[in-house]
Amino acid sequence: MATRTAKAPAAPKAAKTAKAVAKGTAAADAKRARYAELGKLLSSLPCPQALLAVQAGDATDIAAVTAMWVSYDPVIIAVYLRPGMRTHELVNQSRQFTINVVDEAQNAKALLAGSIKGDDPTKLDKLALRLEPAESVGSPRVVGAAASYECRVLKVAACGDHDLFLGLVTGWNVRKGGKPVVRYGGRSHSVGAELEGPLVKYPH
Repeated sequence: MATRTAKAPAAPKAAKTAKAVAKGTAAADAKRARYAELGKLLSSLPCPQALLAVQAGDATDIAAVTAMWVSYDPVIIAVYLRPGMRTHELVNQSRQFTINVVDEAQNAKALLAGSIKGDDPTKLDKLALRLEPAESVGSPRVVGAAASYECRVLKVAACGDHDLFLGLVTGWNVRKGGKPVVRYGGRSHSVGAELEGPLVKYPH
């Protein structure tokens, strides 16, 4: 005679739900801990505060970014944009942009630029930044910036959750008396006093 093994009673639905909730809570806690560590790491890296301006056809956008130079001669600037952003889309289309180093007098507007989505049709009106034609690219410069760099896209590369755009500087304007802003610790800072040490001349 065939024997049958009794099956264990199914776990109550409430118990399964509790386990799923506990698992989800643990995953959320781990993500928060990870983001806290990333925030500490990233906020400890000082970087220039800048505004990227781009025009593709009739569309214009301005985004808060950070940038750095990666080559002396020719001068090449690196900027990172997240895929899905309107700015990313327009730079991909036009293959050019300007990087405008934020002046202290523009800090509030630069912070606002980082909080308004690119698809907001009133974004440029809300920012109320004055723009002027660039000399070597089709995207405008931001009037009053401490410095402006006109760039043509040389290369785009995927870098984690952002894309890296390398821009060849084809024109520039450095404003005498400009006061650039630096992002550090999640806050905007003015450039501080000089420290002792030799003068570093560029290029070197």
